[in-house]
Amino acid sequence: MEYSIENLRERINSIDEKLVALFEERMETVAEIAEYKKRHGMSIIDPERENEVVKNAVSRLKNKELKDYVTFFIEDLMTVSKQYQIEKVRGHINLTDIKKSNRVIIPDTPVGFYGQAGSFSEEAAIKYFGSDCPRRGYVRFDEVITALLNGEICAGVLPVENSSTGTIAEVMDLIRDNDVYITGEHIEKIRHHLLVIPGTKLSEIKTVYSHHQGMEQCSQFLKQYPFEQIVYKSTADSAKLVKELGDKSKAAIGSERCAQIYGLEILVPDIHYNKNNYTRFIIIEREMSVNDRCNKISIIMDIKHRTGALFNVLRLFKQRNVNLLKIESRPIIGRPWEYMFFFDFEGNIEEDRIKNLIESLKCQCNNVRLLGNYIACETGR
Repeated sequence: MEYSIENLRERINSIDEKLVALFEERMETVAEIAEYKKRHGMSIIDPERENEVVKNAVSRLKNKELKDYVTFFIEDLMTVSKQYQIEKVRGHINLTDIKKSNRVIIPDTPVGFYGQAGSFSEEAAIKYFGSDCPRRGYVRFDEVITALLNGEICAGVLPVENSSTGTIAEVMDLIRDNDVYITGEHIEKIRHHLLVIPGTKLSEIKTVYSHHQGMEQCSQFLKQYPFEQIVYKSTADSAKLVKELGDKSKAAIGSERCAQIYGLEILVPDIHYNKNNYTRFIIIEREMSVNDRCNKISIIMDIKHRTGALFNVLRLFKQRNVNLLKIESRPIIGRPWEYMFFFDFEGNIEEDRIKNLIESLKCQCNNVRLLGNYIACETGR
């Protein structure tokens, strides 16, 4: 006998009714378990118990072809159960060590930046902290971090990504590996020019110096000429070097401010291939600083290396209506083909939904670290 689609759907409705009743009964029990764990200081996560629940469910199957499906079903059910336990326990981030601040204050100690005077990082520091702020340049990204940790500077300004060439991996790794916080950001439109000794002709140039980011962002211009391309410390260091060499066969890629500082001439303006070329700079400090205007959060997570783990993490954002802005992965040293994930998303850690989200992420990941909660900078601000 062949049943009509209406009959089959009615049967599904009847089964769903029973499932909902059983689901409600299960969640009532889950709530009791949450209260028990809270009273006895127990962790919500119990991997051995989760494996046992899945194993028991599979063993009860009559149709073994459904093994994978019942595994997915039970794992999803346990995910929902853990979220419900979190709601009942109401675990939150401890905000006692977070410094409250309503505005950027010009510090007495210097702000550190990457490169020489005239670098784009220095420009970002001036725009963010003001021109009166004392500044100190460093040759390498890691030197800025070291100076910050040693108390030589009160804050550091580092480029973290470019709209043309993407993320600056070295900076991401330094943030991952050091005890620093992101307390702000600045987005700067980047204009690269070919800088030369005054009076130099294009035909005289044989060698061009710049940071590798400058080279990449101007690659389409450079490939038109047989220049020797030498990657140097920074765009500002490159401009300073060309000035010191005083050789008309040498040129640098840098900013208009570099040309002014080092007495160079802009021979060819705007040689970057992307006319909407922006770099995002982050402000880093030793302590987190948060106020109610902060609307962007950065975290790093060691997501479990198993099927569906990333999906379960992304679902937590969807469930709480939290807008993800960026996901970036970086390899975990010593664990080949496993990755740490950087997430940027909208929100303030004082919001209940964000507190709940971060606690839920802790349940899904091996490790979650809050990198900062700060005011997002709009492009072209």
